[in-house]
Amino acid sequence: MTRLFNEPSAFADEALEGFVAAHRRWVRGVPGGVVRSTPTVHGQVAVVVGGGSGHYPAFSGLVGQGLAHGAAVGNVFASPSAQQIHQVAWAAHSGGGVLLAFGN
Repeated sequence: MTRLFNEPSAFADEALEGFVAAHRRWVRGVPGGVVRSTPTVHGQVAVVVGGGSGHYPAFSGLVGQGLAHGAAVGNVFASPSAQQIHQVAWAAHSGGGVLLAFGN
């Protein structure tokens, strides 16, 4: 049997890169996670979700039209850092504020 493994410490980043590459129509990568690929209407409240990467892509999969505006993604079974959340919230913000909804 042949097995291919990437560097385990790079799992979250590589999985996120793959998710973005597979779904460029709906999401784009930003430091700390993903946001919608289309701009948010100015003044609309942005919803940012997030959590750990253990059940990947659970949170990133919620980003898109009619759902979340962004997702902050932490490491395997670890919450995203405050810096990651801030970076994704800033990228999703369109002048109406940001609602954070996290699970872990």
